Amino acid sequence: MLRPLSLAFRFALALFASAGPALAAAAEPDPKPGYAIGRVTMEDGSPLSGDIQDVTVTLDGVSEAGEKVHYSPAVKNGAYRQKLVKGQYTFGRSTVQVKFGEHTYLYKLVPKGKLWNKSQDAEEGLVQDFVWKPTGLAETYGAKPDPNNATHWHGMNIGLRFQTYREDIKTTPPMLPEGTKLILTLVPTSPSIDGRTLKPITVERDWRPKATTYNDDLNDLPPANYELTGVARLPDGSSKPLLLQGMGHYPKYYPKVAITVGYDAILGGMWKAPVGWVTD
Repeated sequence: MLRPLSLAFRFALALFASAGPALAAAAEPDPKPGYAIGRVTMEDGSPLSGDIQDVTVTLDGVSEAGEKVHYSPAVKNGAYRQKLVKGQYTFGRSTVQVKFGEHTYLYKLVPKGKLWNKSQDAEEGLVQDFVWKPTGLAETYGAKPDPNNATHWHGMNIGLRFQTYREDIKTTPPMLPEGTKLILTLVPTSPSIDGRTLKPITVERDWRPKATTYNDDLNDLPPANYELTGVARLPDGSSKPLLLQGMGHYPKYYPKVAITVGYDAILGGMWKAPVGWVTD
């Protein structure tokens, strides 16, 4: 005689059943002989978001006859499928183009796993997924991640530099004491480049008056437009407001400046927004 299922067991079954489709969708597809297949998503596996203009996946190889072969399959609904001639293949540079404001920005897609740049046989089938990371650590090629090196980060960077002379009032601004902290607040005035609604961001930076670089940049921010303000918190607990100088402000300084995503016409991506600062 079968015993009735316990309430806890029935709950577990229901939970598994509801999670089943999501688990199945997240599973990597099996290789299909003679084809290259894969998906292009956000880092969490969700569909690409933002004003996507184009997605490019590339494969390069050598056929059994010794001829060079290049493919750039169409990416539809976040997936691609490319029939291959017999040969050996590796995946090349793959990108996503995203429009933000008046410009289109080019991002390098990040391949998942470690086989993408390894030679693979078409007869065994190739499976390769890619993700778009609007923020996060980029490839540093063994170097220590540096907040002042914009190429180390997928996100937006602001070059924050202390100005040793104020042209507007013809004087040298005061140097803050060692141990001071710079507290910067960025209030978003637009969605992020991937369409997300952002909350205000606070970044703290050390003030190093004895170092070559007095303070680090603001790095790896979600690409968006912001209003930037800041204060210097001194070791005694007191604070001073920062005066900021953004693009087009020279020689004046303001308590608040607008930061916009800047277009690098040479590289097709974002450039580092320069901001100078002083205190009274």
